This record gives sequence, structure tokens and C-alpha cells, in this order.
Amino acid sequence: MDWMMLVLSAIVIIAVVVYFSFFYFQRRYAHEIALQKEEINKFTGSTVQEQLQDAEKSKLAGETLSHFEETKQDYRYMVNHDMPEILERLDELSVSNERYRFFEVGRELKLIEAKIIAAQKLELQTKKELTALKRSNSEHQKKIKELEKKYQNLRKTLLAKNFSYGPSIDQLEDRLASIEKTFDTYTKTALGGDYIKSSKILNELTKETVQLEKMLKAIPPIYRNLKNVFPVQLKEITAGSQQMQGQGYRFKDDPAKKITELKNLVAESIIGLTKLETVEAANYDQKIDQGINQLYDELEAELKARAHVEKGQQTFSQFVKHARSNQHELLLELDRLNQNYTFNHNELAEAQELEQQLKTIEEDLATFKKDVTKEAVVYSEVLAKRNKQTEQLRQIEKKQTQIGNSVQDLWQEEQAARNAVKEFDLEIHRLKRDLEKLHLPGLSKEYLDYFYTVSDEIEALSVSLEKTKINMEEITKALLDVQADLDALSEKTNDIVDSSALTERVLQYANRYRVRYPEVAQAANEAYALFNQKFDYAASLEKIATAVDKVEPGAYKKIEDGYYHTQNGKEQE
Repeated sequence: MDWMMLVLSAIVIIAVVVYFSFFYFQRRYAHEIALQKEEINKFTGSTVQEQLQDAEKSKLAGETLSHFEETKQDYRYMVNHDMPEILERLDELSVSNERYRFFEVGRELKLIEAKIIAAQKLELQTKKELTALKRSNSEHQKKIKELEKKYQNLRKTLLAKNFSYGPSIDQLEDRLASIEKTFDTYTKTALGGDYIKSSKILNELTKETVQLEKMLKAIPPIYRNLKNVFPVQLKEITAGSQQMQGQGYRFKDDPAKKITELKNLVAESIIGLTKLETVEAANYDQKIDQGINQLYDELEAELKARAHVEKGQQTFSQFVKHARSNQHELLLELDRLNQNYTFNHNELAEAQELEQQLKTIEEDLATFKKDVTKEAVVYSEVLAKRNKQTEQLRQIEKKQTQIGNSVQDLWQEEQAARNAVKEFDLEIHRLKRDLEKLHLPGLSKEYLDYFYTVSDEIEALSVSLEKTKINMEEITKALLDVQADLDALSEKTNDIVDSSALTERVLQYANRYRVRYPEVAQAANEAYALFNQKFDYAASLEKIATAVDKVEPGAYKKIEDGYYHTQNGKEQE
């Protein structure tokens, strides 16, 4: 019984849900149908129809008329045919909605909504085109007035200033006449209502007018230069260059040739203006102007150059003479020194190079003086060369001083070297005497070899200084080597003197231990052998000093201190 109640409850609930769902969709679609009808009714009250009627009253023709007719037909077909069909279909959907055919209603409403949106877009586009059509009429009316006034002004300009356009005037008038003819066509087309075609004509007309205005602005200054400015300037340059040539001036490039070339450019430019080739004429104008300015600069440069050259002639000549005097003294000094000394830094070659540079400058100076008498001098070239040669002379004298300084101390260096060799000789003889005073049994072969090597080096250095032509650079290097070797020999000699003297003292001191300490006696015998037979005084000292320090620690240090104290006392005396 309970399950029967549950089933019945479920059925009741489902029925209620279905009822309310049908009620919801029915009301929703009814509302949407009403909204769509309102949107369609708006087309009936639109002002587009009135705008179309007003446009029909306007005078239209050609492409503009065709385009308008197409726009009008599309819009009226939409309003008079499409919209009624949609209204009829909405009425049918209202019936279907009452019969609960919701799927059909929903599907059709979406299609109708899309059609209404398309119709709204068509209406908006139609409004824009009608507004543009109205604006085109106004703008063309305004443009006609503006252009008519502009062409009147252009005609007045050509009439009033025809002298400013020279050979261009006929072509300019023809060009203006052609533009005015096009303007007439534009006016007829625009007033006839074909705004699309008239707009195309207007674009071309505007372009031609701008070109003509540019020509009218560009030609007068160009023609003025060609007619008045350039001829006067070229005449002035011709007279000036001829006068200067009569005064002895010469030019790197013939001014007459350049003047002829510029006159030809003037003639070509005038022909170009006849054909309204304003771009080419402007290029010629710039080229001619640059050429004339360049000629002026060249004439002025020669005038200034001559003044500079003549003003600095004496100073430059004295500079050359001074450099020549320095060069003469330098070559004499080098020749004298070269007889006794070897040059190691290309002094002679560098001096010869300076000689060649100086000769070239002197030859150029002589040529200039000769050319001046012949009136064959291009002063700008001379000035440029003079500036370079003045700097070259500064460098020549600077180099002369450097070379002179590098060789002037050779004699002093030679005397210093001779004094050094004498000192070396005295020093090595002193070392020999110091050893002879000790009456040693002999000297080691190693020491004797080193002694004789140093002695030979001193002798070789002395021989080098006695040559007819000495090489001070090699001698200076040898002096350094001999000094180092002599210092080493002196150190070796002092070691022998000190070692032999200390050995004798330690051996005498060791006699007190020979009887009691056999090892001391043995060390003493070996030390005597090293001293008298092998002449190794350092080894002999080490042998006996080690043995004595073992039996009496610190004994050697005491003997050594006493020895050096005595030696220092003698040195102080």
C-alpha cells in the first residue's frame, strides 16, 4: 500500500514540474515574439523612407544614380517584402506557442532574430550612404567655388608675372588651360549629380593643380638665377681671372674651361624650363651655384696664397739656410768622428736621409724662384707644399739635434773607458800582490784559470781602445762584463786570503789538543795536506775548525772574531 502511495506522489510531482515548465516556456517565447514584432514595427516609423524620397528629388546621374537606385531597391524590398513575411511568420509562431510546440518556436525565433539583425545593418548602411550622398553634394558645391577662385588667381599670376617665368610661360599657360578644361568637366559632372565619377575627376584635377602650383613657385627663382644672377657672376669671374692672370697668377685648373662648362649648364637649364622640367632645372641650378662658388673660392684662395707665400718667403728661406747650416756641421762632425768611432744607431744613414730631404726642399725653393720670374706659379699649391715643408724642416732640425747628441759624447765615453781600464789593471795587480804577500804554497787551478781569464779580458779591452776605429757600444758592454768578473775575482781572492790566514791560526790553536785528542791530530794532518798539497784553503779551514769546535765548542768563533777585528783595525788605519 505504501509503495502505491510513493508512485502516486512521484507522478503528481512530475506532472506539476511538467506543467510549470510548459507554462515557463510558453510565457518566455510569447515575450520574445512580442519583442521581435516591436523591432519590426520600428522600421515602419524610420526616417529612412523620407530620406530616400528627398534623395529621389535630387539631381543624380551616372554611377551615383545607379548606386542610389540599388541601395533604394534593397532597402524598400526589405521593408515592404521581408518584414511583412517575418510578421506573418511571428503570428504563426504565436499559434504554435499556444499549442506547446516549443522546439519549433525556439528554432524559428533564432532564424528571425538573425534576419532582423541583418535588416538593421542594412538600414544603418542605407542611412550612411544617404548622409554621404547629401554631404557629397555640399562638398562638391563648395569645391567648385574654391577651384574656380583658385584658377582665377593662377590666371592672374601668369598674366601679371609672366616675365618671371621666362621660357616656361607658354607651357604654363597651356597647362593651366588644360586644367581649366578638366575643371569644366568636373563641374558639369558634379552638378549633374554623378558624385562618384566627379570624385575621380577631382582627384586627378587636384594632383595636376598641385603640380602646377609647385612649378609656379619653383620657376621664378631658378629663372632669375639663370637670367640675372649667374651671368653676372660668371662675367665677374671671367674678368677677375683674366686680371689675375695678367698679374702673374696661375691656376691649377683653367677657369675659362670651367666658365664655359657652367655657361653650357645655364643654356641647358633654360631649355629645360621651356619643357617645364623643373626638377632637372633645380638640379642644374644647384650644380651651377656650387660651380660658381667653387670658382670664387679658387680665385680667393690664389689671392690669399700669394700673400702668404710672399710674406713668409724670407722666413722660409732663412729656415732652409739654418737647416742647411746645421746639416753641414752635423755631416762634418759625423765624418770626423767616423774616422775614430763606429756608429751603432744608423747615424750616418739617418743623416744622409735628412740630407736628401733637405736637398729636395732646396730644389723646390730654387724652382719656385725661377717660376716666379716666369709668372708660372700656382700659389695655392706652393702654399700647401710650404706648410708641409715647414713642418718637415722642424722635424729635420729635431732629428739633427738627436743625431748630434747621440755622437757628441763618444770622446768623453772613450776617456771614461780608458780610465776604467786603468783602474781594472791596478785592481788585478793589487789582488796579485795581496796573494804574494801571504807566501802561500800555491793556488788552485780553478782560481788561476779565472784570474787569467779576467786578466785577458782587461787586456782585450785595452787593445780595443787602441784600435784606429773603436766601437764604444761594444766597449761599454765589455766594461760592464769585466767589472762584474773583476768583482767576482776580488771576492774569490778575499776568500783565499781570509781562509788561509784563519787556517794557520786554528792549526796553531789546535796544537794544545793534538796529544790528548787523536781526532784533532788526525784533522790537523788532513788540514795540512789540503793546505799544502791541494791548495784548498777553505776546505782545510773547515776540516780543522770542525775538529777544534768538537773538543772546545765556540773556539773557532772566538778565533774568527779576533781575526776580523784585527783586519778591520788595519783597514781603519
